Amino acid sequence: MTAHRPCEVSAMPGLVQHITTSLDVGGAQSMLVKLVEATASKRNGVRPAVLSLMPPGTFEQRLRQINCPTYTLGMTRGYPGPIALLRLLRITTMLQPDLLQGWMYHGNLAASMAQLAVRRRVPLLWNVRHSLADPKVEKLASRALLSLSARMSRNVDGIIYNSRTAAQEHAAIGFDPARAIHIPNGFDLTRYRPDPSARQRFRSLFGIGEQGLVVGMVARNHPMKDHAMLVRAMGRMLAGGRDCRLLLVGPGMDAADPALMRSIAEHLPPEMVAIAGERTDVADWLPGLDILALSSAWGEAFPNILGEAMACGVPCVATDVGDSAWVLGEGGRIVPPRDADAMAAALGSLADLPDDARRRMGATGRARAVEHFDINDIAVQYRRLYASAVRHVSKGAGSVNASALAREAGAQSL
Repeated sequence: MTAHRPCEVSAMPGLVQHITTSLDVGGAQSMLVKLVEATASKRNGVRPAVLSLMPPGTFEQRLRQINCPTYTLGMTRGYPGPIALLRLLRITTMLQPDLLQGWMYHGNLAASMAQLAVRRRVPLLWNVRHSLADPKVEKLASRALLSLSARMSRNVDGIIYNSRTAAQEHAAIGFDPARAIHIPNGFDLTRYRPDPSARQRFRSLFGIGEQGLVVGMVARNHPMKDHAMLVRAMGRMLAGGRDCRLLLVGPGMDAADPALMRSIAEHLPPEMVAIAGERTDVADWLPGLDILALSSAWGEAFPNILGEAMACGVPCVATDVGDSAWVLGEGGRIVPPRDADAMAAALGSLADLPDDARRRMGATGRARAVEHFDINDIAVQYRRLYASAVRHVSKGAGSVNASALAREAGAQSL
């Protein structure tokens, strides 16, 4: 993908109703909120409203701060029952959006259902944020949801993927490839930026001494993240004589599962590990990290934390899942998933570099983030896509050409 600065468009999409599975801390939710923050202004004519299937989570407060209307169906996990469906239709009837935008599998299906409450034909877009290298690792309910989504994908005007790899993987299980549009994640590069003063602040915050390098992983406590593999890799690093500390931060990490805690106890001395739960101040201390690691075994499409670390000038080591290799470019190292030896070797190669060489690698990552992942540029692509979709539908076209939408948006059709 080449860098570009697309022009604004004159056509305004009007009210965009975003329907998301949740507003808890997560990559998809973070991108949704950043997009709403970047597009919600009178100047560009986008009026967002966000409906969460599940009860409001951490990100609802940020939406309220910019006066974005938020709604919830109050669902627990699973498919919407009759009461939730009635709420969905009632809220959509009240809003009468000019465009429906789903987020994640359940939110996508809910957006399709919400069409029933709109009195006119409006564009329907899905947003897929998950990769499927091996669908068999997904839960049975998730595989059923994927099968249903594949059948319904032919009735969608466009499917936005933040990962080209994920688009190919979904096409392989039946998602309509003619609907695919690629728009990567974007980041606020004024908030996520290098900060030499962050090192001391970061170490003080997490109680980490001045000596040694700190390898950090910022991810929720979930099997797909494979924290135990990173723990084993760090054990090999220490056994090789390197002075390193490990920081694990993310939702649920402060209540990590017993198996992970046993792995930590087996491979790492207690003083070499710091663990913290969900935090909303990542941008404040991330530039103080020496190396960012991501050990995911599956499921990643475009990991937000990689883009955030790159924007902060932090070199990264990540597993080759989703688009991680393309995202990083020369800003880090890529290793096979589930391979602790390869992770240890890659981390070791970065740890052994002189400080200025690691800083140069971080600067390379920062430059790549500026070139490809500026949230302002990504928001323009979304606005242009929305405006183009509304314009095509208003002309009475029975079927919207996703490739044409992508071209007009400055995005990529796949």
